[in-house]
Amino acid sequence: MIGFDGKVMLITGGTAGFGLSTATSAHRLGARIAIAARRADRGQAVAAELGGEALFVAADVASERDVQRLIGAVLDRWGRLDVLVNNAGMLRRKPVLEEDAAGWDAIQAVNLRGVFLCCRHALPHLIASKGAIVNVASTLAIRTTHGRTPAYDASKAGVLALTRALAVRYGPEGVRSNAVCPGFIPTELNRDAWGSWSEQDRAAFAARIPLRRLGTPEDVSGAILFLASDAAGWINGVALPVDGGVTAA
Repeated sequence: MIGFDGKVMLITGGTAGFGLSTATSAHRLGARIAIAARRADRGQAVAAELGGEALFVAADVASERDVQRLIGAVLDRWGRLDVLVNNAGMLRRKPVLEEDAAGWDAIQAVNLRGVFLCCRHALPHLIASKGAIVNVASTLAIRTTHGRTPAYDASKAGVLALTRALAVRYGPEGVRSNAVCPGFIPTELNRDAWGSWSEQDRAAFAARIPLRRLGTPEDVSGAILFLASDAAGWINGVALPVDGGVTAA
C-alpha cells in the first residue's frame, strides 16, 4: 500500500538529510518529485540525479512570493499536487539569555512561517486531490532535554499545533495532516553538534537510546512516506516520534 504511482509530491528542504532521503525513496516508489531549497546548484544536481519526473525550484519558504512561485511551478509541470512534505528548517543553539530577537525571528520565519505559507498555498490543490501533508517537527517539540535551542524548540512546537489545526479543519475535506518528530540524528543541520564526536562518543550516545543505535535519515523518510501513503489513510493529526524510543523512556 506504500506506493505513489503518478502522484505529485513536493518536498521542501529536499536537497539534504530527511528531505533528500524522502525524495529518493518516493521517486523509486513512482512519485513525481518536486524539491525546493535555497541552493540552486545542489537542487539542480539532485533533480538531475533523480531524473525523469523530477523538478527543482529554488525557493525560500519564508518568502510568500517564493512559495507562490513554487506551487505555481509544480502546477505548471503536472497540474496537480498530492503530497506536501514540509521539511525545510533552521537550527540555532543559543539559550534564551544568549538569543536575540533577530535570531529568534529568523528561526520562526523558516521553521513555522514557512510551513504555514506552504500549507496555505498548497491546500486548495491538496483539497482537490484529497492529498496529504506531512510536517517535520522534532522530539524537542515534545520534550526539551537541554534548553540550548529555545527558538528551534518553540518553532517545532508551533508546527505540531499547526498540524493538529490543519487535521481538524481540513480532514472533512479529505486532506490528512500529520507530523513526524525525529530525535537527534546526525545530519547537516546539526553537524556542529556531532561533527567532532569520536566513535566512543557516538557509541555512548547510542547506548542511551532504547534501540541502542543512532537514527538515520532513512528512518525518518520511512515514517514520512508511510504517513503520506494510502497505508495511513485513517491517520490524521498525529505527531509520530522517530527516535528509537527516547521519548518513551
